[in-house]
Amino acid sequence: MRSLLVPLAALPLLVLAAQAEEDHSIDLRLFGTNVTEGYDGCRLAFWQANKDPDKDKYAYVFFAPFNDGEELPAWMKVGKDIESLIRQDGMQASGRKLEDIRLYRSDKNRYTVLVEVMEQREDGDDLKVDKGRLIITRQGRFPFSISVKGGIFCPSMKASSAAASDQATSAQPAATPVEPIRIPANLYGDAISLGRGVAFNTLSEVPSGVLDAVGRDAPNCAPANTPGMGVRYAISDAMTLWEVPCNLYARAGSSVYVTSLNDNPAYSTVLLLPSVPDHGDGHDLYELRSPQVTPVNAVVTSAFYEGDGTCGSFEAYQLRAVEGEALEFFLLEYREKPSCDGGEGDARRFPLIYRAQ
Repeated sequence: MRSLLVPLAALPLLVLAAQAEEDHSIDLRLFGTNVTEGYDGCRLAFWQANKDPDKDKYAYVFFAPFNDGEELPAWMKVGKDIESLIRQDGMQASGRKLEDIRLYRSDKNRYTVLVEVMEQREDGDDLKVDKGRLIITRQGRFPFSISVKGGIFCPSMKASSAAASDQATSAQPAATPVEPIRIPANLYGDAISLGRGVAFNTLSEVPSGVLDAVGRDAPNCAPANTPGMGVRYAISDAMTLWEVPCNLYARAGSSVYVTSLNDNPAYSTVLLLPSVPDHGDGHDLYELRSPQVTPVNAVVTSAFYEGDGTCGSFEAYQLRAVEGEALEFFLLEYREKPSCDGGEGDARRFPLIYRAQ
């Protein structure tokens, strides 16, 4: 029987071959319209510093859409997968600029992305980053650093303005930029952040204690008459925020928000939405139509259109911790356009009725 002997000189080559098979790198990929196609609204975006997303097919490294002024989860491509990134830090820059540092994490904390903004400037309605860097890490992988440019842009607004200017007889003035929602630091409560939203598709996934609280404290809600879809957000290891479907209307559905203890959902509380000072009947409500949640700062917004879609309201609330280990919604902003005059517009640009100072 012949024995197989490996020459000592060949051992280093075998070690290198074994190491090559185990790849510890992060396979970051550039992307373009193959990922962003279908979205042409406002965005926070970063692309490789020596690329141009208007000219190069693949240029983006990071892309975060905005909805009614609120940043949605960002996109990053690694290998063949699109990773969803949720902002983790609570920093907020003063004035109209991006924070010097932003921190994001992907689903199940696979990837951590540190965004460094080194040079930035205002350019009309846009914020442009002329020099930045993304540092991407994952356990068991080598960190990946990439130089980027980017900023906050609203290309669809510019395209609409340009198209209108080509028709002199029907030209309209450029739309007023959407102001970011202001979050005062002196509200009577401590700011919190929420975990990433986890959708549910049936009321059977909602604890009975949560549904009992809705039936008791929000009697005008009828979750059973809706598709039964909603979202839950982790407040802490001990508590969850439930976005429970409330009613289904012709134009939109509504939701009600409930906090519950994870180990005893019988202790559940329907959260009231504070009324607008010196406006309306002054009664607190609990039902919010077409809500959007930004987990990083626990802000909930609602853009609601009535009639022919040219009137309605916009409201923004922030969930904060108050004395007694409780949570309450605080009103940040309320806008309203009661007259349907046929002039279409974004609810975020309706006349301002109230803003927290």
